[in-house]
Amino acid sequence: MKYTYSISLSIFDFDIKEKSLFFVKNNFKMSKQFLFLLIAISVFSSCNKKTVFKEVKINNRYCVLMPDYLQPCTDLDKQASLQYKNGETGIYALVIEDRKKEMQNYDVNLDIDSYFNTIAKQGFVEGIKDGKISIPGRQEINKNKALVADVTGKVNEIEVLYKMAIIETPYTFYQVLIWTSAENKEKLQPDMIKIIESFRELPLSADELPERKTLSDSVKITLKY
Repeated sequence: MKYTYSISLSIFDFDIKEKSLFFVKNNFKMSKQFLFLLIAISVFSSCNKKTVFKEVKINNRYCVLMPDYLQPCTDLDKQASLQYKNGETGIYALVIEDRKKEMQNYDVNLDIDSYFNTIAKQGFVEGIKDGKISIPGRQEINKNKALVADVTGKVNEIEVLYKMAIIETPYTFYQVLIWTSAENKEKLQPDMIKIIESFRELPLSADELPERKTLSDSVKITLKY
């Protein structure tokens, strides 16, 4: 009886082990299938997730649409009135203002072309290795003149792409700069363009307008023969 009992127990124990092994194998297969399903859903969701843009107002002077993956910061450029970044994605944006009335106090009177060539462009020529600046395209952004160019080169041996827009309003020259690594160009360039083209100056006081230089009503010309 002991022997029979012992065999019966062994068979029972073996049967339990077999059932347990069968359960573990099937459970592992189900876990793999479930994990694959989760990954597939995650990939599908990320591919179909639309970037949400929100309007940001700066100092009651201008507003611009910013994507939800960019967050405000203060470490890009102390002269900038707007600074946003996403260090993980590797995309950065800032806006620098040059108010015409203040420029006029230093006898600096520029049009958009001369501003682009003497002020905005110069920093890239000096600061980027192998820097190349495309011929700027002319366009209107919310009824204001604009020049938009691509800047490519290397920063710390990393290939970079800058989108640079110079927007001229009656009050101010705005530099809108957005940059990322060159490998992100296809993925992020549409958002970069959308940020630039959303830029809009808010209503400002007429007191901030630069003085208009007027010619005297009569000009005396002396001819010598």
